[in-house]
This record gives sequence, structure tokens and C-alpha cells, in this order.
Amino acid sequence: MVVFSTLAAVMVVVCVAAAGLVYGKLETRPVTAAQGDGVVVSVHRGESLVEVADALASQGLIRSSTWFAAAARLDGIRLRAGRYLISSGMGASEIVAVLEGTSYCPAVSITIPPGFTAAQIATRVAATRGMGVTRQQYLAALNEGGYTAPILAIRPPGDTSLEGFLFPDTYTVTACSTARQIVQAQLDDAQRRLAPLLPSSVGAAYADLIKASIVQVEVAPRDFATGASVIDNRLALPMRLQIDSTVMYGLGMAGRPMSGADEAVDTPYNSYLNPGLPPTPIDNPDLAALQAVLRPAQTNYLFYVSDACGNTYFSATEAVHEQQVREYLGKCP
Repeated sequence: MVVFSTLAAVMVVVCVAAAGLVYGKLETRPVTAAQGDGVVVSVHRGESLVEVADALASQGLIRSSTWFAAAARLDGIRLRAGRYLISSGMGASEIVAVLEGTSYCPAVSITIPPGFTAAQIATRVAATRGMGVTRQQYLAALNEGGYTAPILAIRPPGDTSLEGFLFPDTYTVTACSTARQIVQAQLDDAQRRLAPLLPSSVGAAYADLIKASIVQVEVAPRDFATGASVIDNRLALPMRLQIDSTVMYGLGMAGRPMSGADEAVDTPYNSYLNPGLPPTPIDNPDLAALQAVLRPAQTNYLFYVSDACGNTYFSATEAVHEQQVREYLGKCP
């Protein structure tokens, strides 16, 4: 009788174990029959297997986080930080193999338009599909030292701003690129494209870059050279630049229209209150803007106003300027 009871108990255990194995096998099957496009899953440094399993389950990539974690432990999984392409058509063993492989780093294209500020570039990078860099990470990278582009030597002593050197272009990077790698790519591009054009004098080179950043956002490309002449003519008098875009950059509101209240706020970039050029570029200009500054038109213009259609009207006297303001400002003739 005792032998029978023991045998029965063993049979029950065996049956339960067998049932568990069958159930576990079912729970570690693929969620769907087809592989599909897959989902990029990020595994962060120090993240536990349970946390990864929960993340996979929340995205519908596995049937059970508990059974997946158990199967992964049996497979001897070694988690490492990275980005992995996982499909709901993969079983637990396939997913484990992916998580132990190399990071998924496809090529990603980022387009930075001319005239974007560093802050606007940060927003563009973060919004780029497939990139894993946040806006905060990009902005933090701008404050790091150790960048190698020689063009940075034209900055005045103590100036660490990278504004003006983040060359606007289309960059092909990988999805695993860090914010620092993206910034370095932009600086390398500025070194190749801008540096050969700049004058040998460090002070003059930085001044030209600042002028180019102003021209870039103040007038249309067809008027770059004429706009550059206005800046030079005012500086030669000397006459304050009185340029709205410098004021708004100093207030952290680049691209917005200036109000009377904005004009009264004294920042180093307020060219209504302060003489000369602003202390740094106010955006990141392209090659055409810099070329226009280096070869400005020869004019006697001191003023300009743009209409709502992007046309710019230049004048040599304040009386004509005021007339043009009344005629064109906010209108589209």
C-alpha cells in the first residue's frame, strides 16, 4: 500500500512536470505566425531580465514575461545594453539569440536646414525617426569639451559656444550614434566646408561667421550679398545693427517676431541696445551665407524691411525706410 501511494505521488509529480513543460512550451511560442517588421527594443545598462521581459510583453512581442524569463535563464542568457530588432513572430529562443547578438544599428538620415539654432537642431535630431538621441542628450553634448575640429580655434578665448559651427546638411549616421558623435560629424563638416573660406585672422573669421548667421535668417538667399552690405555699412559708421533676430536669439525665442517689450530687454545679443556684433553666431549658416559675407554687394544701404512674401526692400535713408515699412511690412504685394 505504501509502495502504491509512493508510486502514485511520483506519477502525479511527473504528470504535473510534464504538463508544466507542455504549458511552458506553449507560452514561449511566437505570438504571431508571421515575422512582420519587428520592433526596436532598447536594453539599458543594468536592466534586469525581468524588466526586459516585462517590456517585451507590454509590446506584444512575447506571450508571458514569466515563462520567457524562465526560458531565457535556462538558455543562459547574457544581457547587454543595446538596441535590438524583435518580431512577434520569434519564439523565446530566437529572441534570446537576438538579445545576445550585436545591436541593431541601421542607417538614419538627419537633415538640418540652414539657419537652425543649436536648440532647433536638438529638436530635429530627437524627432528623427529611428534615432535614439533625445533633445536633452544633444543639448548636453554641446556643453562637452574635447571636440577636435580646428575651426573652433577662431572663437575668442573662453568662448565655448558651438553655435555657428553645427553645419546645416543631410547627415547619414546610425541609429546607435550618440549625441556627441552627431555633433562631431557636424563640426567635421564645418571644418571641410567653411574653414577653407574663412580669413586667416582669427577675429575676422569669427566676425564673418557671426555676420553669416545674421544674413542667413534676415533675408532670402537672393539678397544675402545686399544684406551683408547693410551690416558692413552700419558697423563702419558706427551704427547699431538694430536687428530683431539677434534680440530674439538672446531671449531664447529664435524665429519669433519681436515685440516692443522684447526690444527693451538688455541681453548681450540685443543689437538695439548694444553696439557691434552679437558675441556669438545666432544660428548655423550655410556656405552661401558665408560666401555673401565674404563678398558683400557694394551699396550705401543702411536699412531694409521684408514683406510677408519674403521680399526684402533696401534703402539708404531712414525716411525711405519708414515709407517702405508702411508700404510692405506684414503685407504681401
